[in-house]
Amino acid sequence: MKILNYILLSLLSVFYHQSLLALSTNDTVNIDSTMVRYFHDNTNNQDLGFIYTWDTTTMSASYYDPTNPQFECLQELSNAGHAHQNMELSYPTSIGFNNELPAFKKYINTKENILYPVIYQPFTEIEYMMGSRKEQHLSVLFSREFLPNLFITLKYHVLQAPSVYQHSYAQNHNFWANFRWNTPNKRYSVNGYYLLNKINNHENGGITNDVIFTSLLETDKTVIPVNLLGAQNNISISGFGLHQHFVLSKQRPHNDNDSTSYNKREIGWGRINHSIDFQKNAYKYFDNNPLSDFYSGFDQILDSTNTNDSLHFYTLKNSISWNNLSYISYSKDIPLYINLGVEHEQTHHSGYQDLITKEYFGRQNLNNLRIKADVSMKVFKKSRLSGKGEYIFHGYQSGDYLIDAQWEQTLKAKEKDLGILTFKANLTKKSPDWFEEYYYSNNFRWENDLNKSTYLRISGEYDLHFLKIGVRHTAIDNYIYFAEDAKPAQTSEAVNVTSIFTRIDFKHKWLEVSGFASLQKTDNEDVLHLPLLSCKMKIGCNINLVKGISLLQPSVVIQYFTKYYADSYMPSLRTFHLQNDVMIGNYPFIDLYLTMKLKRANIFVGYTNVYSITYDCRYFTTPHYPMRDSKILLGVKWRLYK
Repeated sequence: MKILNYILLSLLSVFYHQSLLALSTNDTVNIDSTMVRYFHDNTNNQDLGFIYTWDTTTMSASYYDPTNPQFECLQELSNAGHAHQNMELSYPTSIGFNNELPAFKKYINTKENILYPVIYQPFTEIEYMMGSRKEQHLSVLFSREFLPNLFITLKYHVLQAPSVYQHSYAQNHNFWANFRWNTPNKRYSVNGYYLLNKINNHENGGITNDVIFTSLLETDKTVIPVNLLGAQNNISISGFGLHQHFVLSKQRPHNDNDSTSYNKREIGWGRINHSIDFQKNAYKYFDNNPLSDFYSGFDQILDSTNTNDSLHFYTLKNSISWNNLSYISYSKDIPLYINLGVEHEQTHHSGYQDLITKEYFGRQNLNNLRIKADVSMKVFKKSRLSGKGEYIFHGYQSGDYLIDAQWEQTLKAKEKDLGILTFKANLTKKSPDWFEEYYYSNNFRWENDLNKSTYLRISGEYDLHFLKIGVRHTAIDNYIYFAEDAKPAQTSEAVNVTSIFTRIDFKHKWLEVSGFASLQKTDNEDVLHLPLLSCKMKIGCNINLVKGISLLQPSVVIQYFTKYYADSYMPSLRTFHLQNDVMIGNYPFIDLYLTMKLKRANIFVGYTNVYSITYDCRYFTTPHYPMRDSKILLGVKWRLYK
């Protein structure tokens, strides 16, 4: 750990020194110091105008933990860095092989959430939070143009979280790097990435008796008995990828005397795109006491001396496509966009080791071949119709498909912007994931023959920039869930979920309000447990100290959800599953923050879970895992520009 700290300090020193050197020169571009624009995946998204603003304003500075997002409520365990689950219905957004486990989604970087900054000058961003019991979060991001048209971005994040409860330590490391480059005439463009995620968690299985905590029978949290004292989860996910495109039409010079001046052509032959992605997933679970009562009631233990379960997957994707983009960049206003492609996907499962014979079995090489299509067009001056389709026509998951449709209507009256009305529909048919069909370990074993699940979602929403209101309905046939025995199960009955949701991000003079609320109801509570209401709200008051230079913002964050039978967590499976014994909820989670903005730095002090000082010890979001006690924390977000 000392070596790691030395490396981090060295990196910070280098980035900081370079930024200070840049600060000594005159600025040539006026850029908001607390905003960065970025896009995801590939440069097609950049040219289509899917460029977003990465919010580092004073209001969002205190959201340092990925499992404490601004517009979501999550089930969590007793410490940062551990498993989590959204309190809203999980809906599939893709088809094909899924070798990832959703319980650690917020702490794992993938190709989809790596960002490519759009910058005009180098910048470094440092985020640091220090809490009680030496909890630390450190993130460093650096981006600059190293050579003409060659942009490189690096990001490193480390989380170290000792816990007040026994055997609940967590340490997560995440690193990713990307680059993008294009020729001066932008006919050829390439971007690539590398990512590495390492998660090392001690698993305690929750406290043995909730009454000890809720009734204050023991006030020293460090001695409250827990279910597991020798279990540990190690997760490693790494990968790399490359995307490139070539514009088929040669762009004609606008000025014959200047070969660098081009006439933007409305119609061309489009682009040929190629992508290749490789990912390795490794999951390991250890426990030096397999005979713990915690595992009683599940499958028979095969090795009573030691649990050492492991899974390894290797996935390779290759895709080629054509779209009608040329040299022009748009701002989500392209008149007509067409994309057609084909993708080959191969995954290798290394299999299992029989705990009795010690022989390996179950190795698999699986393939999928799919076709893909996207279309987006302006129907009228203020309307846009978009669609997306994918179909696996050959391979292990042959017959799976995904269809998306969206109609977006901009509302205006006498040049007054009245917001955007959007209707969405999605139909997905997908095969069970590998984990749901076949699994072998010291604690759990199953071999299932499950049917494909069909998901239908229809929604409508109204967006008035600072306020979004919507309603959606989801219908699921052959729904797959993890039952009370922590094993996959499937219901032949239809499952329907209807929800009404709202989201606010409002600022007026000195007042700022951001948050969300969701009302959801299912017609089959035997297989799906959801809180009727979940919401989170942050209210801040801006006090200018020196105009344009510094301000002070006291704020309060309130999170609440109604009582329900929240899912339990099984560490050896890294999965949440149904339970019908314990109801949790109806507790106000309140955090207080004081944030000071000083030029490009946001410095905050927080006091979390304030309501716990009333000795109302019902602050659970997952059964048998009390949330963190009230604590004082200190953090900073600092961005340095040239």
